[in-house]
This record gives sequence, C-alpha cells and structure tokens, in this order.
Amino acid sequence: MKSIDLRHRLAAVLLAVCLVVCCALPAFATSASLVSGRLGSLHVRLYDTHNDVPLRGGELTLYQVAAVKRTGGSLSYAYTGDFTGCGVPLGDLSDSTLADQLAKYLPTVPAVAAQQNVDEEGYADFTKLPQGLYLVMQTEASHGYEAIKPFLVSIPLSDGDSWIYDVDATPKVGATIPDTPDTPPDTPDLPEQPDTPDTPVSPGTPDNPVSPGNPDNPVSPENPDNPVSPSNPDKPVLPQTGQLNWPVPVLACSGVLLFAVGWVLNRQGKKEH
Repeated sequence: MKSIDLRHRLAAVLLAVCLVVCCALPAFATSASLVSGRLGSLHVRLYDTHNDVPLRGGELTLYQVAAVKRTGGSLSYAYTGDFTGCGVPLGDLSDSTLADQLAKYLPTVPAVAAQQNVDEEGYADFTKLPQGLYLVMQTEASHGYEAIKPFLVSIPLSDGDSWIYDVDATPKVGATIPDTPDTPPDTPDLPEQPDTPDTPVSPGTPDNPVSPGNPDNPVSPENPDNPVSPSNPDKPVLPQTGQLNWPVPVLACSGVLLFAVGWVLNRQGKKEH
C-alpha cells in the first residue's frame, strides 16, 4: 500500500512540474520587449530550386500596410496610411489569400515603402525599414519567369525568446515562360522616288552647210595620134615536094624479103620436128 501511495505522489509531483513548465514557456517566448524606433531590413532571394538557378532582373516593391505593436506576449497590427479602412481583416499572415486581397486593394497612389532591382544572384535587399507589416510584390517580373505571388512579412519576427529585425525571405518563384521567337524584321522602308530628271536641252539648229563650189570643167583629152599601119610581112617560102621519092620502093622490097625469109625458116623448123 505504501509503495502505491509513493507512486501516486511521484506522479502528482511530475504532473505539477509539467504544468509549471508549460505555463512558463509562453512567458519565456515573449519576454523580450520591442526596441522602440529600431529599424529593420528585408533580404529577399528569388531562386529556382527546380532548375537550380537564381532569377535575374525584375523589380520588387514594398508597401507598408500596417503598424506593429506588442500586445501581451504577441504582436498586433493596425492598418496605416492608404490601407486604413480597407476592410480586409488581418488574420493569419501566412494565408496567401490575405496578401492577394490587399494587393487588389492597392489604391491608385499607394504609399510605397521601397523599391529594389533583383541582382544577378537573385537578391533584393531593403534596409532601414520602420517596424510594421509589409506587402511584397514583384512589379517587374524576372526574365523568363512570371512574377511571384504577393506575400506579407512582419518586421520584426518572433523567434522564441527574441525578435528578428533583419528578416530573410525566399518566396516561391513563378512559372517559367518559354522564350518567344524573335519578331520578324520590320517591313523595309519604301525606296525613295527618284527625282524627275531635268528636261534635256534642245540641240541648236546646225548651221547650213556651205554649198560646194562648182568643180572646174575637166579638160577634154587630146585626140591620140592615128596609129601607124604595120607593113605587110613577106610571104613564106613553101617547101617543095617530090624531091625524095626513091626510098619508098626500097623499103617495100626489104619488107617483102624479110617476110619471105621468116616464112622459109618457120617451115624448116616444123619439118625437123
């Protein structure tokens, strides 16, 4: 029985200690006081974790929508400036719809707290910011990406037992935009109309040619002398015929004699055979 009572007492003591610790934690978490008039800063980095590249270029703009003060152990906000009377309840600051509603309410000439360009590493730094609640918007998208969605950030932020006056934010980047093809070249200018040529000068009337003088009458040739008639040539001497008639019979007889001798010799040859 005594052992059971001892266990009950130990359990009761432990429960009491736990209750004390749990009740003391909020006091520890909010025990630090806000430093009145202290300025803060906001360091935003735009980084595409999917493609592992920073977003380059573009512009971020801060709008201070509310002032901040400490109430009890937490912060409370009250609209200020152009956002006074906007009618949007300030609830959970992490609710993205709250930032969208405030972005739609932006008046024509809002109270811009600061503007910064995004550098080559994707950073945009805002310094010397008064304590308050800020709406962050990308008023100029980075190259190749859609603008990020608006979000709210408080300066300072609670960090357990202290306040963070220099806040770092890495919002979700917008969707990528595919590169558009280059635009076709501009239509070339129409060629200039050529100037109207000057009217050519009419050529002057040529001088009348000088009429040639009448040529001198040619000299009539003299009549040639009458040719001398040739003298008649002497008559040729005709050759005389009949002076050499004797060789004819001699040659005839010689032929007959040779024929006879050949015939006789031919006969004798045939008989011998």
